[in-house]
Amino acid sequence: MKLHQIPVQIFNLDHTLRCGQVFRWQKKGDEWIGVVKNSVILAKQEDEILTVKSDLAAEEIASYFRLDDDMEKVYGQIGKDKLMKEAIARYRGLRLVSQDPWECLISYVCSRNAPIKKIKSVIFNLSKNFGNVIKSDDHIEYTFPEPDVIAGTTLDKLGMCGFRYGKKQAREILEIAKLVSGNNFDLERLKKHSYLDAKEELMNLRGVGHKVADCVLLFSLDKLEAFPIDVHMRRLMRREYFQDKNVSDDKIRELAREYFGKYAGYAQEYLFYHERSYGGGK
Repeated sequence: MKLHQIPVQIFNLDHTLRCGQVFRWQKKGDEWIGVVKNSVILAKQEDEILTVKSDLAAEEIASYFRLDDDMEKVYGQIGKDKLMKEAIARYRGLRLVSQDPWECLISYVCSRNAPIKKIKSVIFNLSKNFGNVIKSDDHIEYTFPEPDVIAGTTLDKLGMCGFRYGKKQAREILEIAKLVSGNNFDLERLKKHSYLDAKEELMNLRGVGHKVADCVLLFSLDKLEAFPIDVHMRRLMRREYFQDKNVSDDKIRELAREYFGKYAGYAQEYLFYHERSYGGGK
């Protein structure tokens, strides 16, 4: 493993990895352990130095953590009200991460109506059962399975991973894997599409609704205007921005994109973390 010491500004590793956007990181002592691009990463932060042990290049690590995002510009765009400014102050340095689109898509299909602990368990089972072992120092991890591997397995074997919706969800994932492995659905190509066009294509996949599509667009396809809505965000937006407990998700998404602009996705993640931490969500 290579040792990288990367200078950082306006970056908080703990907030970034705890906020709920990623599922394959765990903290042991003062160090975070994760898997990125089929490589084990050990990361810790002391003040403005991010220390990383990994086979990845420093540039790949910086890209994953979106260290080139101009956070002062982001804050200037989204910090429009008291609640948003409070969330920014509390979680300053939280950055979106740039995930692999395939892994992100399958992870969020697995996430529907499931607590984070359950999601992590399912993704671990997928990786252990269908990925490859990767060892680094004393750490044993597993790669996320490639589309052709998932496409080549059986519904029964896939169903043993413990999905929230059992064989129904396994069938969705198997179908998506067959499309991707057969070159009938190109995730990378969606980066070149507009947000709305890319979202429409994603939602043609079985098991992908508004929330899953927006998560994939935001966390892996560079669509920073995406504003995922789950039970936590619905509750917060209805309470704080509409004072209406019945307003629709469509109206929430429309307001968010107009109000927060091209960085609405950053606003979402700060508000989501804030609501889960202090608004009664778990």
